[in-house]
Amino acid sequence: MMHLTGFMVHCPAPHTLLSWIYPREKTRHYWYEPEYWQTIARTLERGKFDMFFFADQLAAYDAYKGGMEPTLRYALQFPIHDPVVLVPALSTVTEKLGFAITMSATYYAPYMLVRKLSTLDHLTKGRVGWNIVTSFHGNEARNLGLETVIPHDERYERAEEYMEVCYQLWNSWDSDAVVMDMERGVFADPTKVRKIDFKGRWFQCTGPSSVMPSPQGHPVLIQAGASGRGREFAAKHAECIFGLQRTPQAMRAFADDMRARAKKYGRKPEDIKILWGVIPIVGKTEEEAKAKKRAGLERIPIEAGLALMSGHFNYDLSQLDLDQPFENLEVPGIQGMVEIFTQQPGKKPTLREVATLYGAGIAMPHLIGTSEQVADQLAYLHKEGGGDGFQFSPAYYGPDYFEEIVDLLIPVLQKRGLFRKEYEGGILREHLQQY
Repeated sequence: MMHLTGFMVHCPAPHTLLSWIYPREKTRHYWYEPEYWQTIARTLERGKFDMFFFADQLAAYDAYKGGMEPTLRYALQFPIHDPVVLVPALSTVTEKLGFAITMSATYYAPYMLVRKLSTLDHLTKGRVGWNIVTSFHGNEARNLGLETVIPHDERYERAEEYMEVCYQLWNSWDSDAVVMDMERGVFADPTKVRKIDFKGRWFQCTGPSSVMPSPQGHPVLIQAGASGRGREFAAKHAECIFGLQRTPQAMRAFADDMRARAKKYGRKPEDIKILWGVIPIVGKTEEEAKAKKRAGLERIPIEAGLALMSGHFNYDLSQLDLDQPFENLEVPGIQGMVEIFTQQPGKKPTLREVATLYGAGIAMPHLIGTSEQVADQLAYLHKEGGGDGFQFSPAYYGPDYFEEIVDLLIPVLQKRGLFRKEYEGGILREHLQQY
């Protein structure tokens, strides 16, 4: 069976640019209203999804032509609101659905991160995951008081030490420290709670954690690093990995590499769940699904795709010839993305063509057709790609998109024995360990 998650960003449109454009008569709530997100959460739980995943960032893009104009004009993952404070509003309308939150190991103090996530794990009764990121965006650094971005490898070195602080804080209370003995007037056994007195190269923390042990002990740890250093970090720490690959061959190569790396750390490869980002577009007929895809592509200006790519790569792509082969680009730090778009056989895409694809869903494959056809495609990728499931990113208005996925596609996957019909556990880690 496969694992499924719903991917979003607390912003007007996540991966498919300008997907905030939708007929007003069909729009029930807007992305900045709680009802928008509560509707999606209820739908995902009705569909028995593992979790609702939120990506995040802390600044606006301004690399393209040196300004924020296209970012603001098209709402390119901006404005972006805090997903952390959204989770309590979603947990109160669901009982089983997990929630994965992106929080930066570069900018959140480890003590504060542990405090927030452990509190949320209590409030959700064990349904929280942490997507660990090491922030790369220059404007994020400047918003948080730094002049420049911390270099790539140093960010991961800091993240290793960061994780050690977090682990020690989560372990600063024994699991049975809280006794709540009302007869004797004893809340916790003092011998089972301790300071950590951590002093490292980058972090110092006295401890203990101010939050008593939560239902999961610590949140499910999630990572999406694609670089060699990022893969090593994920192999050591992650329970779940979010991957972007465009072909089953590339998926298989990534999955085999991650599982080989995990063995080096004494981990069982099957303990790491790998989820591929995809954008299924389902219609009652094949033509209806194709029409939805065409409508999405037609509303995305080439400038929007280029501006988003420029922001992600921290490089102004307006300086380059749009009709040059994408594989010829010599831009620092994007070779992994170049490989994703050029590994397929046949004619190699130009920068113009890649910018269009990027605006329609970053590097995610689009799976188009009826529910049966999309189920066929998912089953093929699930078997040949070597992963454990998928992250679904919406191609249009979130509440309607996920409702159609749950009503049309999920029953087909369940009928084929490819997806659960009921939750068997109560906490997020149990969902992921179910199969």
